[in-house]
Amino acid sequence: MIYSTRAIVLRTVKFGESSLIVDMYTEQKGHQTFIINSVRKAKAITPASFLQLLTLVDIVAYHQDHKKINRIKEVRLDYTYQSIPFDMNKSSVITCLAEITSRCLSTSYQQPELFNFLHRELVRYDLSNTYDRDFLIRFLVSLSHHLGFGFEIPEGNIDGQFFDLMEGHLVAVRPVHEYVIDAKDLFHLQNILKSDPSMKADVSLDNRRRLIDLIIMYYQLHVETLREVHSLKILRELF
Repeated sequence: MIYSTRAIVLRTVKFGESSLIVDMYTEQKGHQTFIINSVRKAKAITPASFLQLLTLVDIVAYHQDHKKINRIKEVRLDYTYQSIPFDMNKSSVITCLAEITSRCLSTSYQQPELFNFLHRELVRYDLSNTYDRDFLIRFLVSLSHHLGFGFEIPEGNIDGQFFDLMEGHLVAVRPVHEYVIDAKDLFHLQNILKSDPSMKADVSLDNRRRLIDLIIMYYQLHVETLREVHSLKILRELF
């Protein structure tokens, strides 16, 4: 069958002399893997710029249920990024997000709310006139709800409480294991989540780094396919 759908580029791998294996998260069929031939040639029908990480595209693709890799007939841009490709801060965050989402979005069935969330947040991030240094934290907290292990942080007083990363909820007694967020870090996370994206939350660089590490640890505990996030090292250097 041939179908048309919006899609988000998650990962690309070189194949042969001029082809690419491309993982995409599609609006109609969830995670799909495609092979696109002759994309790395000078006069390619599909420009390589259409297949950058987290690019928003419209595709016409072939689909056969028994195949793990299908072919794409046509790729068009659904939305052209205005700032992400030209902003080192934003593009580094996008690289990190692409690595995380490519390992988390593995199901091959339709999830319109998840797709719309991803599409909306990427466009919003691109259109922002200023660099939102807390976008990664906000995005990952929101994405966790769509993935089934929502990061529930209440807005009220959390003094003396802990967030058990293994169980996924607040507890009054510190767990015996190391996978925990204490009240101090929870307060900083609350501050970030309730702040307007256009305003900088009053959280230090060290605290922000630690929060990112803790949130990614939470993902690693609940997503078997997510191990070390290599692009996070680049992001730390940039911060």
